[in-house]
Amino acid sequence: MEPYSWEQFDEDAEKIANWAQNKNFKSVYGIPRGGLILAVKFSHLLDIPLIRNENDITKDTLIVDDIVDTGGTVERLLASLGPGYRIATIFCNEEAKKPDFYIRKKTEWILFPWETKETSRYDGTI
Repeated sequence: MEPYSWEQFDEDAEKIANWAQNKNFKSVYGIPRGGLILAVKFSHLLDIPLIRNENDITKDTLIVDDIVDTGGTVERLLASLGPGYRIATIFCNEEAKKPDFYIRKKTEWILFPWETKETSRYDGTI
C-alpha cells in the first residue's frame, strides 16, 4: 500500500490545474467518491462551478477522478455521455484506458489522505 499525502495532492492538483488552465473549462465534475475532493480543489483553483449531478455535465466540464484503475467507472460515464468529454486524474493504471491527462502511474494500491486503511478498498457498493 502506497501512502499519498495532502502535500502530494496539492502539488499534483496544481499540475493538473496548469494543464487545464487554457482549455476553457466552464465547470468541474468529480466522479464519486474519489473524484469529489479533487473536483472541489479544482473549483477553487480554476474559479469554476462544481457540478454535482452528472446530468449537468457539458463538453465544457472537466471530469476528474483520483485514479483510473480498471477504467470501468470512466468508461461507464463516457458511455452515457458520448464522445468529446475530457478527463483528468491523479493516478492511472498502466493497463487502463488513459484519461486525457494524468500525473502518476499506479504501481500499487494507493492510500489517499482522505481514506483510512480500513475504508480504502470500499468500492461504493451497498
